[in-house]
Amino acid sequence: MRPNPRPNLFHLLNAGGQLPPDLAPQIEEVGRAAFLRLADRLGLDGVDAALYVSPWTIPETGLVGNAPDGFSVHVAVTPGSPHFRAGWRRELPATLAHELHHARRWRHAGLGTLLDALVFEGLALHFEAGERGEVPLYARPTTDLDGLWERAQAQLDGPYDYHAWFMGSAAQDLPRWGGYALGFELVRRFLNGAGGDAVTHAGIPSENLRHAWGQAVTAGA
Repeated sequence: MRPNPRPNLFHLLNAGGQLPPDLAPQIEEVGRAAFLRLADRLGLDGVDAALYVSPWTIPETGLVGNAPDGFSVHVAVTPGSPHFRAGWRRELPATLAHELHHARRWRHAGLGTLLDALVFEGLALHFEAGERGEVPLYARPTTDLDGLWERAQAQLDGPYDYHAWFMGSAAQDLPRWGGYALGFELVRRFLNGAGGDAVTHAGIPSENLRHAWGQAVTAGA
């Protein structure tokens, strides 16, 4: 955190009354408390978080997040989704954890290469997992990760299709959320050998994780 920290601010965008009246104050209370707690844990200041209603969220949860830079995070919710109603008290803090970790990492690194992206997402997923108490849905492998890692080698340092690797692509034979699961496992193997956690390694150079996959396999992890 900087010597003269700036406040972190949580904004509920609901001027149009799109959030149900029974949920709006609860969402604001839970969201603001989680946001302030998690930002403090990450040593962040000067971050704006905006929560708003959108139909474009993850179908399984009714939420989705985005962190475009080191100073803002966005969380979209679909209050009409039965999945949102059932799990928002768990999913909202977990989503904020993921996106706030991105904000922290944006201040040190970016998404220039596939290796950068795998580390970027893997670290955020581990921080999120600590908040939710389990591996996130989108970090659970649905394919052979060793094979996916081998395929990634040719693109680790060059141009890559972020959407295909992380959201999936039938045309490129890449599974949905494959990059998330791969990044989570890469970071898991690294932390298994190096110690620490997603907070202590938030600013680590991506290059430091390049050989974590093979070293972990050799060690029997």
